[in-house]
Amino acid sequence: MGFIFDMGNVLSLGVDVVPRVAERLGMTVEQLVGYGRHDFEALMTGGMTAEEFWEGFNRHFGTDVREDLLTVFFHPVTDKRVERLILDLKAAGHRVVCGSNTFERHYRYHLEHGEYAVFDKVYASHLMKVAKPSPAFYEHILEHEGWRPCDTFFIDDRASNVAPARELGIHSLLYESYEGLKAWLAAEAVLQGP
Repeated sequence: MGFIFDMGNVLSLGVDVVPRVAERLGMTVEQLVGYGRHDFEALMTGGMTAEEFWEGFNRHFGTDVREDLLTVFFHPVTDKRVERLILDLKAAGHRVVCGSNTFERHYRYHLEHGEYAVFDKVYASHLMKVAKPSPAFYEHILEHEGWRPCDTFFIDDRASNVAPARELGIHSLLYESYEGLKAWLAAEAVLQGP
């Protein structure tokens, strides 16, 4: 069986930098997200660089941001309990990959800090040129891994990402807690319960 784990808010905690960036800029989260919605997607699919994002931002708001604040405030922490579950899955003979919507610089941060090391492979949206919830994201991983949907498990913290995976026939969990994940894996008979 194959497992696809999301990174942010599943294995990696404290990844939401938008509130801190908005505070630094004296803006509301809604203002920042409202402006950046399409550009964030372009960042996630490799269609825009961080420099291009901030150039456009400065033009729009008349600001003079000279550093990538989306990276300045990015200091995630690994949930060691989830990391242990992934290691247990691998020890049980399963292949576990990461399927993540990510910016290039956040990807590089995780890579440089060894936070992807627990996975057999990483599928990052900016390298794939497609992001969740597009069905093509999941299909790309299934094809490259040689997995059938019915033999694949997907864990993500966003309902909007879980729904299309379920529609493809992938066993999918909306991640809300470590305890819920552990119970689900036990119920699916892939790991023993507590």
